[in-house]
Amino acid sequence: MKASIKLGAFLIVGSLMLSACSEATIEKVEPVAASDQKEDISKAADKKTEEQPKEEEKAKQPEVFKVGESVKFNDLVITVNSAKDHKGSDFEKPADGSVYKVIDVTVENTGDKEEAISSMMHTSMADSDGYTYNIMIASFVKSQLDGSVPPGRKLRGELAYEVPKDADGLEFIFSDPFSTGQAIWKVK
Repeated sequence: MKASIKLGAFLIVGSLMLSACSEATIEKVEPVAASDQKEDISKAADKKTEEQPKEEEKAKQPEVFKVGESVKFNDLVITVNSAKDHKGSDFEKPADGSVYKVIDVTVENTGDKEEAISSMMHTSMADSDGYTYNIMIASFVKSQLDGSVPPGRKLRGELAYEVPKDADGLEFIFSDPFSTGQAIWKVK
């Protein structure tokens, strides 16, 4: 009886937490010269008014970015600096037919409150067949992408995933477990 009451309470609290989730704002970040900024703001406003139906179509099909591109994800600017294969170390070897895919990422906090980043909760990798790959703890990465990012600061780290050598369409995915939406980069 006590177990069913605890389960019911857990389900109610869980559904309340999920209902509090919000949708992430995701957009590509382009560097803009200061002199062009005023003109770009007015052009952007006009363009948004003209393209509203197109943005609804865009929401159905997520935009996929390239390595080196920066993406604004709510108050974070995320940049995938590089994506490369790694054969491992003396003590860490991928399974036969697999390779380690190492993703170098920078997260910059442009907001006004500290943001916590968890590589396990915020990142994943998937291929074109729909298989997903979990992050692995690897001693050969420079630094994990885990920690707090105060306003105006950056966090940089590497993430390693064990993937099949012949996996097609590999994508690095950044998401927030408390909001909807994803930022996706093509890494192979």
